[in-house]
Amino acid sequence: MSNEVIIQPNANFHHGHGKDLFAVENDVFKEYRKKWIENPKNFHAGDFPLFIDIEVTSACDLKCPFCATTYLGSSMKKGFIEEDTVKKIIDEGVAAGLYGVKFNIRGEPLLHKKIANFVAYAKKAGLIDVYFNTNAQLLTAETSEKLIDAGMDRISISAEGYEKEFYERHRVGANFERVIKNIEDLIEMKVKKGVSNPQIRIQTVMTDEVRPLFDKYKSFWKDYADEIAYLDFKEMADKKKGTSAEWACPQLWQRMAVWWDGTMLPCNHDDFAHMKLGNAKDMSIKDAWRLIDKYRQVHIAGNAHTLSSCDGCYLRDSEIEKLRTQS
Repeated sequence: MSNEVIIQPNANFHHGHGKDLFAVENDVFKEYRKKWIENPKNFHAGDFPLFIDIEVTSACDLKCPFCATTYLGSSMKKGFIEEDTVKKIIDEGVAAGLYGVKFNIRGEPLLHKKIANFVAYAKKAGLIDVYFNTNAQLLTAETSEKLIDAGMDRISISAEGYEKEFYERHRVGANFERVIKNIEDLIEMKVKKGVSNPQIRIQTVMTDEVRPLFDKYKSFWKDYADEIAYLDFKEMADKKKGTSAEWACPQLWQRMAVWWDGTMLPCNHDDFAHMKLGNAKDMSIKDAWRLIDKYRQVHIAGNAHTLSSCDGCYLRDSEIEKLRTQS
């Protein structure tokens, strides 16, 4: 193990206001979050991922300029995951100690007509962290009720700004009034049913335009959310090829990704599937998790730039740039 390689779990995510939705007073959840931080730092992968990103669809109803879905455009094949694939992943995961799933990677999960069924299946199977990110344009009162009844733990709603013009300029194709109404309906439904879940996180990508407005952003959204958070901006168009750094990606020791067509990947940033591990329809998650070890060793050695998917990865680039700025 190299002590020089820097690995920082959750460095791209920042709590801004309200509850910390990861601070759950539950022993199993605490164990899960402890492993989330410590496994990467100790370069310990275990026999199975702690978490799996399951892409229920690669399609999206918006064209946000900072999103990979927009950036990839027509080069990204669109489709919807089959129910049997979701069940196969969850069934294997529950038996192997999986803690949670997120039902999206590149697309808008509410476009999938069975999304509430997937949430219900995961919760009934015993997973403790079931959620997805959404632009909330399709989060109707009916859908909110289905997700509440399914037992969804949390929902992350992406929103830039707190005024119509700013929001709709960044969330291209969205309607500001609609997202407000949909969040209000979700809150009202939770109150009506006397439940606290799904916990609502409203989050933004911290672009240069958003940064000076973030205090007002928090003030506006605080009555709509349990937590307000932000993600670091990642430059997707300008890939910095050939950049070496003593940095390792924590995802390789935390989670794995499965696209809608079953393609299994070591992380949720391998947009061109250069590190494809196999297909979840006919291969086990456990076997795929073992295959990632060859990539882990490259990262531990500080040579991630020699991997085609990692060289120019926008997550890697943004994290390295932050480290250089801080030094």
